[in-house]
Amino acid sequence: GFCRAMGNAVRLKILHTLREGSKTVTEIIQETGYSQANVSRHLSVLRGVGVVDSERHGTTIIYSLTDPKVGEVCDLVRNVLADHMKQRSKIFTKTK
Repeated sequence: GFCRAMGNAVRLKILHTLREGSKTVTEIIQETGYSQANVSRHLSVLRGVGVVDSERHGTTIIYSLTDPKVGEVCDLVRNVLADHMKQRSKIFTKTK
């Protein structure tokens, strides 16, 4: 579940945003440009695998990373995905 959660570009962007500090859904929406429904759905997945925590303050819910090392995992996954895309691009241009 953890690896599957970390392999999604939307979730990686949300996690990258949370590296800067705790944020509300509204702040995450503003920084990522994703819809409220999309952000909420992905935050639920991230909470489910234990990489994001939430804390209620009245009617506001604040989200944060459960461990700063999650940011390092994000960097690794992003690098792997970028390398994978470069490799696929090279293969595609060679077959033309």
